[in-house]
Amino acid sequence: DASLERLGLDYLDLYLIHWPAPEKNLYVETWKALEKLYAEKKIRAIGVSNFQPEHLEQLVAEGTIVPAVNQVELHPALQNREVVAANAQHGIVTEAWSPLAQGAMLTDETIVGIARAHEVSAAQVILRWHLQQGRVIIPKSVTESRIIANLNLFGFKLTSDELASIDALDRDGRTGPNPDTFNG
Repeated sequence: DASLERLGLDYLDLYLIHWPAPEKNLYVETWKALEKLYAEKKIRAIGVSNFQPEHLEQLVAEGTIVPAVNQVELHPALQNREVVAANAQHGIVTEAWSPLAQGAMLTDETIVGIARAHEVSAAQVILRWHLQQGRVIIPKSVTESRIIANLNLFGFKLTSDELASIDALDRDGRTGPNPDTFNG
């Protein structure tokens, strides 16, 4: 209520639990509080961030609402396939945070080669790969030209071979904390 008042809003579009913090084991209790706010129409959609399949299973089993979205670290070097599959099983939208691996994938020769073939940037190739996989993406940039380029993803399409080449880059290349152990 205080947040809504400070923002000058009657409701929020989306509210997420940021980490499951499994050691604290409060995420189901927190989820039930979000369900209450949803029922009161103070939040239009509720979701989670960094939830692993076992965390999702517990929410689905003990809650009354399935999360609308699960925002997870996801990029060519960390494809989080088990999480993506669990999300799909429950009809949860997968949203990729750090979709460019904090820039670490921008010099990968597979990505760069595909970018040259399409005459686009490496970032555009990675972002297009995400979109063709049906994911929501949140690329970060403070540079106007990069922001514009990040939006210009619809003038080309990756082939099935190019998608497979990017899929083959998965190597558990996590850049952020591991949700199974992070309790922040």
